[in-house]
Amino acid sequence: MTLGQDLDTRLKNGIVSAENGGRVVEADVDDADRLGVTLGRLRVTTPGGELDRAVEVIPVATSRALGDRIVPVEVDAGLGGAVFRSAPEEIRDREFYEVRTTGSETTVERFRNEEEGRVKVPFILTRKALGRLVDEIAGE
Repeated sequence: MTLGQDLDTRLKNGIVSAENGGRVVEADVDDADRLGVTLGRLRVTTPGGELDRAVEVIPVATSRALGDRIVPVEVDAGLGGAVFRSAPEEIRDREFYEVRTTGSETTVERFRNEEEGRVKVPFILTRKALGRLVDEIAGE
């Protein structure tokens, strides 16, 4: 069973996690039904993960799963990580995805720009897309 498949068996409201071979996924689940899941945040930890690999994998994996083209905003090994966001032309209703990675830890969140600043908002994925995203980030 892959990490994404294991997570799928545990999806329920609240913070849920799964582990497989030292890789860990943690999902902040707002709602889950038989087809989809609403998340506040997704975090995948891959011990020994490398930033170079993450920079190659994340834009492809997240773009496919999230439905927005995800592009690098900042990549700096010296600062220990990279930030990716929805491409500016993909932003709708002032909402965008932000993906941060150190190579060994990756988080996915969605935000909306408001007058008072950016506000975190939940995002929806099919269960299948979530599993695929987790497995691709984790290298399974």
